[in-house]
Amino acid sequence: CETPDSPWSPSINVPSDLKEHQSVTVTCSAFTPCPHSPPQLTWNLQQDSLRQTEKNTDGTFTTKIQETITLSDTHDGYNIRCSARYPVIGGNKTAETEVTLSVSYAPRNTSASISPSGLVSAGSWVELSCSSRAKPPPRFTWFRNSKDGAVKVAVGQVYRLQMTNMTDLGSYYCEAENILGSQTSTSSHLKDHDALWGAAAGGFIAIFIVICGAYILWRLKFKHSALHRSQMRGKNGKANSGFQEPTSTAENQDIHYGDIDFSAMRPSLKTARDETDQQNVMYSEVKVCRTGNGTGSVDGLYAQVKKNPVNPHFIS
Repeated sequence: CETPDSPWSPSINVPSDLKEHQSVTVTCSAFTPCPHSPPQLTWNLQQDSLRQTEKNTDGTFTTKIQETITLSDTHDGYNIRCSARYPVIGGNKTAETEVTLSVSYAPRNTSASISPSGLVSAGSWVELSCSSRAKPPPRFTWFRNSKDGAVKVAVGQVYRLQMTNMTDLGSYYCEAENILGSQTSTSSHLKDHDALWGAAAGGFIAIFIVICGAYILWRLKFKHSALHRSQMRGKNGKANSGFQEPTSTAENQDIHYGDIDFSAMRPSLKTARDETDQQNVMYSEVKVCRTGNGTGSVDGLYAQVKKNPVNPHFIS
């Protein structure tokens, strides 16, 4: 048998109406003109799939590989490629076939968004939008949370409302649903813009009052500390002043007195009134500086000078 210049393309058999969580068997088969030399089949599913060659009712042969997979939403849009390589004289010839899977699945990644942001003012328009990934496309329903439970407010992917009544404030969520299931989004909150700013202003004022109070307490504590230090310095000064008084007394104890009688220098002038002339004695203080142990001290020396009146009869 011979292989033509253009080899036969393999065929991929996939069940119809694929859904997530479903287990299906995928088959790739190729015509086999030479059963003793069948084509080699490969694909992008499991590489070690078992190859089988079977005889058809018309007497021809087919080579095929099979793989069973469990479908999920990630298989939607997946391309399965299968190639058949035929041996020929002088080499090989290859043909390839590709099939795209179409898998249905329940809503995924459902979310709600608000435009503009969740802060609204009276009279403004708000647009709530719901998105979800699902196949077939989902149906959207909007709900508002209340104290009595969830309340259905709209149907559709987009919900627009005017805030004429501020009672419409609150949390909203959407639900996406198709034949395979449903999924709800997290809640989105509509908040009063003016009330939020008022609360923020109140918070700033409270913080400012706390800071001012802390500053005043710090100033009072600082002044009290300064006054305490001033009082301590005053007490220390008095203590030091009292300590110096004994030093002055000690210095006074070093004062020496001397009696100098100039009358001895004049024998001829000595009279009987010498004893009574002691009242005419004058004292003169002479301060002598002494240096010792790196500090200077002053000693007071007193000299007694006796002044005798001059007798005019002895003046020559």
